[in-house]
Amino acid sequence: MIRRVTSYDGALLEEAHPEVHDVLSPDVARTMTAMLEEVIRFGTGIAAKPLGRPAAGKTGTTQDYTDAWFVGYTPQLTAGVWVGFDDKQISLGKKETGARAALPIWLEFMQGAVAGKPVMDFPNVVPLEQQAGEHHLSVDTPDTAPPKTNPPPRRKNPLPPPPRPLAATNAAVAETYATLHKASSIHSIASPKNPVPNTIFRL
Repeated sequence: MIRRVTSYDGALLEEAHPEVHDVLSPDVARTMTAMLEEVIRFGTGIAAKPLGRPAAGKTGTTQDYTDAWFVGYTPQLTAGVWVGFDDKQISLGKKETGARAALPIWLEFMQGAVAGKPVMDFPNVVPLEQQAGEHHLSVDTPDTAPPKTNPPPRRKNPLPPPPRPLAATNAAVAETYATLHKASSIHSIASPKNPVPNTIFRL
């Protein structure tokens, strides 16, 4: 935005007085800052750690690597970097993510911009690991979850599996099985070594 317009000799011609108001509650803003600090400490923005001071930010990459972003801030300054082409059909190239294409530019700019300024912490921001012990959330487990109101429909009168051939050495078992399944024929075969007939039937 344009803050002010002056003439060549420094005379003020116009000055903007924007209305300033909060868009997030202080609690939400502090929690978001704690989350974005984690991005630089452990996540995709870890390449910004050489800044050597508290900072928060987030990388961004569009599909097909057509745009790469990094937006980050310290307690004193916020800056964002976009890398891409005006023609969205042109890709930056494979693996040209926000962390690789945009973050190094942001880091170089911020190192110069905050040089000589005091190192400051984000005020009233509690790290996530400390916040985790303060918030408790109850969720349903498989043992306590309420029953489903609309169970999946069951198939009516499922077809029985087709019968399979059976060979048994006990004639009584075979005959009972054949009777239950209305076997079409039964043949008994006996041998000198096996006095008990082997009954084979076909369905």
